[in-house]
Parts: sequence; structure tokens; C-alpha cells
Amino acid sequence: MNLFHRLAAIFCAAAISLHGNIPRVSAADASDLTYAGVDISSVISLEQSGVVFRDKQGNPADIFETLADAGVNTIRVRIWNEPTSAADGTSYGGGNCDTECAVAIAKRCQAAGLSMLVDFHYSDFWADPAKQKAPKAWDHYNVSQKADAIYRFTADTLRKLDETGVNIPMVQVGNETTTGMCGVHLADYNWSAEGWSALGSLMNAGAKAVREYSRSTKVVLHFTNPEKSDNYSYIAKSLRDAQVDYDVFATSYYPYWHGTLTNLTNTLSTIAGNYGKEVMVAETSWLYTSEDSDCFANTISGTSDLGSYVSYPISVSGQTRFLEDLFSAVANISGGKGIGVFYWEPAWLGVGENYDNNRMLWERDGSGWATKAAMEYDPDAKYYGGTSVDNQALFAKDGTPLDSLYVFRKITGESGSDPEEARNLLNNPSFESNGGWTDTPSGWGLVNTAKDGHVDVRKEDPRSGDCAVHWYTEQGFRDSELYTDCKVQKDGIYEISMHIQGDVESEYRFYAAINGTQREGYSGSCTGWSNWEKKTLRVTANAGDTIGFHVRFSSAPNGYGSIDDCAVIRIGELPMETTTATTTSMTTTSATESTVKPEETVKTGDVNTDGSVDISDVILLARYAAEDSEIVLSDPGKRAADCNRDGLLNAADTMLILRMIAKLI
Repeated sequence: MNLFHRLAAIFCAAAISLHGNIPRVSAADASDLTYAGVDISSVISLEQSGVVFRDKQGNPADIFETLADAGVNTIRVRIWNEPTSAADGTSYGGGNCDTECAVAIAKRCQAAGLSMLVDFHYSDFWADPAKQKAPKAWDHYNVSQKADAIYRFTADTLRKLDETGVNIPMVQVGNETTTGMCGVHLADYNWSAEGWSALGSLMNAGAKAVREYSRSTKVVLHFTNPEKSDNYSYIAKSLRDAQVDYDVFATSYYPYWHGTLTNLTNTLSTIAGNYGKEVMVAETSWLYTSEDSDCFANTISGTSDLGSYVSYPISVSGQTRFLEDLFSAVANISGGKGIGVFYWEPAWLGVGENYDNNRMLWERDGSGWATKAAMEYDPDAKYYGGTSVDNQALFAKDGTPLDSLYVFRKITGESGSDPEEARNLLNNPSFESNGGWTDTPSGWGLVNTAKDGHVDVRKEDPRSGDCAVHWYTEQGFRDSELYTDCKVQKDGIYEISMHIQGDVESEYRFYAAINGTQREGYSGSCTGWSNWEKKTLRVTANAGDTIGFHVRFSSAPNGYGSIDDCAVIRIGELPMETTTATTTSMTTTSATESTVKPEETVKTGDVNTDGSVDISDVILLARYAAEDSEIVLSDPGKRAADCNRDGLLNAADTMLILRMIAKLI
């Protein structure tokens, strides 16, 4: 594993925490893959239709945070030009995937620390080998005019996405362009060099816009049917002969259609070896159930639809095994040219179980594969309706992630075999063990200083489940305390967290201790009834250490509040320096003792202004972004930390510093 992978595993998405059992990836070198991604292009429309995504415990959660927690590091997003009716602007459906939708997704990727693969279809609706239709506005253009339009549309869209601050490591120029793109069909040219020249001019127009956007952003070309290995060799040679500019040769791979994994590895190894290109799987999926959840037929509904290549059960464990094997197959591509895998629409769930109500939502929000209006552009839209892949999702129909989602965790650098990895080490973390009221919760110490009121566990104002630590007082109290500890079995970085809500005059001091010595902590106040806030601390610990979890809280007269869903979770390896050195570095550079240098001499990324950019800057910025009250940055340090110059200090800046350290930029 290279330095960037190791560091990104610790700090990408600012903090990584997940719960439940994590499947293992079989190949040891699979963690060297750069991209563990998913395509959730439909997500905005699904949320508008009322779909609720949840965390592992079943609590409503931001799907982008859930994906980041599960190890996903990049989101693929398709972009159509004008997926709306020319007559009245009615959506074609399929997720309403225009530039505006992509910008909304980019903002959420940026907030969750996720990168973005931009997938331009250069059409107004679905593009695949059978459908490569030009956008309505470009339909009468000749090849040269289409190339110019592609360049301008690509450049303008990337500019709008860039304004969100999202990291865009790759841009896909066309979608499944095996037969052509944007109304240029190779069959019309009898698959001649002239046809490839025309198609190549369109691809190069998109590539030119990408190169001007960023020299470090890779240009991806996407094809399908890898089971036809001779066809892929023909395509790669034709691209070379037409002098098409690209970096990554990507394929769709659906195991029920596209051959064996051995063939996939061999076919992509040939492309990588003969043409010097990186290769990846841009789309894949497998079903975990034969059931349909939205009264709209599924593409693959059972074993009779699986074709001749299948070797996996229709189950969550079958999904898990398939993904493990697929990641390994890509990692085993010769020359280390395999760079990643993207799962297609793992969150495209049904919007309900009543057909008439579903149909209304599909038409209103565009949350099905097509609306009735799409027939004006795509005749196949006469079969308009819902999702045909809900049974291939990595989320259950209620929005709770399946265990198979957590295969991604291995690829982004953390070992699924680690007994502590991503497991909550606290006993009774949500105060449910006693089944109801108690002032001595299992696994916890609880000190009640309220003389007129209560501080105890009860079924009142919980965040999840039935119970929470709750307080109420008529006279007020000071320094009631909730505490516990746990022993760790492995060196690492540990995240300590709790959720708290209450009236604005309820105050708390949340801190962590290592072997009885306080290490990290901060004070705060609640923000109102049912305004649950997650509070997080991070500490380094060595095997055998005891991590103490402490909350002291006080309340004014008639005050109230609750604490629930607490956790201690190992989130990564120790930094490259020793624990002592890291702690010293953070202590001496986190307050006003930092050396203030003239603005013009501060390096980008030099958060502690010590003249170098290294892991201590990453740790300092990560703590500052997590609102650690003990961290104060100097003005020069803040300027240096704002690497993308968007006026914010967050996970996007942390990722850029990691890339600097790894010499990727």
C-alpha cells in the first residue's frame, strides 16, 4: 500500500466510522486499487420521493456519510444535457440527471470528503451501445459542430462543478461508447477508419476540455461487452490509430452477461499491456434477492435470467463474494494497471409498495427509470416506470445498508480481518441493555447530582431505540457524570463520539482519557429539544491501553437533555511518526505559540507554519475541521490550510494536503 492510500485511509472524509460485520476481500493486493466507487446518480430524485437512507443501526442518515463510512471514496454521476420535454419541460426521469443535479450531488460529495467521477453521456437520456443519440439541441449538427458543442458543454459543466470544491480525479467522455457517441454511429461508416476518426474527434473535444480543467484529472473512455475480447483489442487499436487522447480504458462488467472474471482480468491485461492504459470497471452489480419492492419488473428477477456465467448465490453473501472476487480480478491485472471498481446504482430503491402511488412519484420526481414524457426522445420509454435494479442494491428496501456494502472498506485501506476495525468497543452504547429505567446502566458509571429531578436511563427523548440517558431538574445541578472505558487490542487512531440534545442552558464537558490521563476534550452547550448533535474526539492509543469515555454535564433550573448512541471505534493506523512525536507536534502548534510568518512566505498546506508540509499539518487541520476547541490556527495557518481557495477549511483541504505529501500533485 502506498503512502497516499495509507494516509487517505486515516483522514479521507475527515472521519471514518462504521458498524457491523465487515466482509473480507480475498486478494491481499486489492487494497492497492485507487478507486472504490459507486454510482448514485438517482439519489436526489429518490429523496424527493420520500426514500429514507439509514445507517447500520437503522437510524436515518445522510447516504453520502454512510457510503464514506463504508469505505466508498468516489461517487460516479451521469450527466445528460436536457433530460426534459421540449414541449413543457417535464422530466424524462431516470434521476433528472442534468448539470444542476450533478452540482447538488457534488456539494454533498465535497461535504462528505468523497471524490467525484463525472460521467458525460452527451445525450438527453440514457446512452449505451444501443442508444447513442445526440441531444435535441445538437441533432442537426455535423461532426465538427458536435465536437465544438461537446467541448463547450464539458468545459462549462466542469467549471460549475469546480465551484463546489469537489475533487474530480476522473472525467468519463461518453458512456458505453462501443458503437459510437452523440449520434455518430460507427455502423454508419461501416466501422471504417473514417468512422473512428469522426468518433475520435468527439472524444478528443471532451478530452481537451478535461485537460484544460486540470492536467491531473484523468480522461476515461467507457465500453462494454468484455466477454468479446477480440472486440476490445479492436477498439483499443482503433482508438490508437485515431489518436484519441485518454488515460483510462473502462468497461461495464455484469457477471450474468459479460463472461468470467478470469476473462475480464485477461482482456483488460491485454489492453493495459499493449496500449499502456490504466483500466477499471465503471459499472457492475449483483442481486441479493429475487423479490421486487416497487411493483415494477426487475431486469434480473431470478436464476432464469442469469445466463451462463453465474457462480454466486442470490443473497447478501453472494453479493459479498462477487465483489470480493471482482476487486481481486481488477487488482490482478498485469502491470498494476487496474485502478478500481464502481458499483452501479446501489441505492436505487423503490419509492413504495403501492403501484398507483409509486407511479405518481415516478412521474412527479423522476425517480423511476423513465417518465411518460421521455417517449418523445426514446421510444423504449413506452415502458416507463420505476427501478428495475432495486434487488441489486447494497441497501435493504428500508434504506439500511447491507453487509455487502462494507466490502469497499477493505479497498480504501483498512483490513476487514482486524478484530477492532469499525467495531464499537463500548458495552451498551445506546443504553438499551437494561430494557428500561435504571440509574445503574450496564457497562456505565452514572453520577446523579440533581437533588430535585433525575439523571438516569429511561424511555424519554432517545435518539435511537427506546432508551437514553436523560436528565430533568427543577432546581438545576452541576457536574453529573456519565463514564465508561474500554481496552484496545491494537495500536491506532480511535474516534470517541456521542450524540447529545437538550435545552440551550444545559452544558457539558466531553473528554477522553488514556490510562486515566485526560488527553482530548472540549466544552459545549446543547442547542434545543431534539436537536441531536454528534460530538467527536480522536486519540491515538497503543495495544493494551484503556480509553476512558467521560461526559460531565450541568443544567439550569427546569433544564433537560439526553445522551445516546455513544461509540469508541478504531478508524485507522497510527501516523508515520510515533505517538509521542505526534502529540507534541499538535500541542506546540495548535495554539497561539505557532510562529506567524509573513503571508507571502507561507506554503500551501503548511497549516502549522513550520516551513514544511507533512502529516502534522493533516492532523492539525483534521482536528480543526472537527471543531476541536483546543485547536486554534493562526491567520497565516488558515490561509495555508485553504488549499482549494474556497474559503472553507474542511475534508477537501485535508485530502489535498495528503495528495501533496504523497506527491500526487
